[in-house]
Amino acid sequence: MEDKIRIFKIVLLIVFVLLVFKAFQLQVLDGNYYYNLSEGNRTSFRPISAPRGKIIDRNGEILVNNKLSHNLYLLPNEIPPQVSIDALLKNIANYTSLTYDNLLENYNLSKDNINNQGAFILKRNIKKEDMVILLENNNELPGVLVKESSIRDYVYGDLAAHLIGYVGEINKEELRYYSKQGIYSYHVQDMLGKSGLEKEYEEYLKGIDGIRQVEVNNLGAFVQELGVKDPVPGHNIILNIDLKFQQKVERILESHIEKLIIEAQEDDERSEPIGGSAIILNPNNGKVLAMSSYPNFNLNTFTTGLSEEDYFKLSSDPRRPMLDRNIMVSVPPGSLFKLVTGTAAIKYLDVKAESEFNDPNGLFYIPGWSRPFRNWHGGGEGSMDFTKALARSNNIIFYKLGYNLYQEHRGEKLVETAINYGLGQKTNIDLPGEKKGKVPEEALNSDSNSWYPGDSVNLSIGQGDLLTTPIQMANYISAIANKGTLYRPYILDEIVDFEGKVIFNQKSEILHELDYDNRLYNILQQGMEEVTMSSYGTARSTFRDFPIEVSGKTGTAQTSIEDFSHGWFGGFAPSDDPEIVVLVFLENGGSSTYTLPIAGDIIKEYFNVNIDQDEEKKRDENANNTKEDGQSAEKTNEKKESSNSNLFEYIRDVFSSKKEESN
Repeated sequence: MEDKIRIFKIVLLIVFVLLVFKAFQLQVLDGNYYYNLSEGNRTSFRPISAPRGKIIDRNGEILVNNKLSHNLYLLPNEIPPQVSIDALLKNIANYTSLTYDNLLENYNLSKDNINNQGAFILKRNIKKEDMVILLENNNELPGVLVKESSIRDYVYGDLAAHLIGYVGEINKEELRYYSKQGIYSYHVQDMLGKSGLEKEYEEYLKGIDGIRQVEVNNLGAFVQELGVKDPVPGHNIILNIDLKFQQKVERILESHIEKLIIEAQEDDERSEPIGGSAIILNPNNGKVLAMSSYPNFNLNTFTTGLSEEDYFKLSSDPRRPMLDRNIMVSVPPGSLFKLVTGTAAIKYLDVKAESEFNDPNGLFYIPGWSRPFRNWHGGGEGSMDFTKALARSNNIIFYKLGYNLYQEHRGEKLVETAINYGLGQKTNIDLPGEKKGKVPEEALNSDSNSWYPGDSVNLSIGQGDLLTTPIQMANYISAIANKGTLYRPYILDEIVDFEGKVIFNQKSEILHELDYDNRLYNILQQGMEEVTMSSYGTARSTFRDFPIEVSGKTGTAQTSIEDFSHGWFGGFAPSDDPEIVVLVFLENGGSSTYTLPIAGDIIKEYFNVNIDQDEEKKRDENANNTKEDGQSAEKTNEKKESSNSNLFEYIRDVFSSKKEESN
């Protein structure tokens, strides 16, 4: 009996020791683990979304805002043990239009996100109908949270679409990229900038999400709030763009291009423009005052997710509406490049404004070559000085200049001058996706055997192995307008936080100071003024009687497609004290002639010249001219002969302007 009691005592002692050891293990060795586990079971984190920063014009007009939406989350710590996540996802799918497969995929992706804090995003911006159903059945869906959030609201739809850009759902590659960069603030289905300013200034526009910590009981029911970390809204960005002027520029560009399309459809000899762009810069600091690419698209299409139908419509449109023609189209500049050739000729050939040239027959032959280079104008234009050659955009004179530059410097100085003006390089405008174009850099190698006289001759009129973007051309015209400073064009003015405090103020940045003297720029500007204001200039049809003095250059560039050409116009106003540079580009527009009314209307809008009154004034002047012509018919024979002579010159000028194709 005593042995049994002894054994029992030993067993009790062993059990007691084991219990003490287990208690020691639970409370001391593994105490932190079980404490954290118990805390996790009763603590839940509920996300609070931060609104994205606004995009605002220079006058305080909101271009991009946010509007109310609702997100669907799963909170595992609020799900009772007897309820499986899989069953819960199936119930959500049964109640709503959401699919189980999509919910499961998003749950798994969110579960693997290092920054989820126990709140797994299942779906952003759920439909109102689904939201109502989920709220009505919340008792049967423990751990399911419908939370207020926001989505992008592009107030004016398609206004400045390429400039503003759009947001889209973050993809797996982007999540991996940010994780590798040590940035863990992005979650599954987060929206981030995909293009335009939305992408360029993503780090400023994105806010910092908040979190609400709550205590729940063993059934997942709310007990009390433990703490709140408020969200921080994204910063607002303020632009140099003026809303009203941007609207007018877009309306002008669109109406003219659509008119040209209709006219081309009725005329087999006309090409139908694919699209176009217009850029307005301040040449004295690089500020972008307006910028439009046509055709455009509605930015709000992307806020709720692009449907397959909408995506197919956009991607299959032959006019490529999502292509920003201001910075992403890289094409030959045609005769706009003659200002580069002119610069090189003045600098390295000592050409002056009054230097005399001759075009006897509209043909130029490289010595030893049998095939001629031709002028856009049939037949010779005779003797002319340099500025008139620029005004007439006479190919023959510029062929000669290109050949003379080749004889003395091969292609080196011509290409070097193009590079000085920023061609073949990005302007570094604050937009993503800018192309850098191309200049034939092989010409810089004096030992190269791949550069021939024909290359210099062809390049002298902006053709050959040369590609430029509209923003490069606008910047290059700006450098001539301000006499030698190449600025970086920029759209953003400043960044302010949600309290209105300025955290970044953008300053003008000089890319390059050109080492040419004022005499050179005076010659170029004189020629550009003759382009627009003289009786023989290639832009006289629009600008000769214009209410504001404008200087400019036209250009028509051949493409790889026969009978298709791009139209260009670049100019500045007022001529004597430039405030703006205007660049108009028509893709497959046929001729520079069609860019002129677009540029003219933009300049009138900027300087607040009433277009309707201006047109009425022109009609009155035409009526007066007709009356004067009728009265002059009753005067002497000498007066008649003089009038007929003037009329002949007028008809000849009009006929010449209509034939211009490469000016």
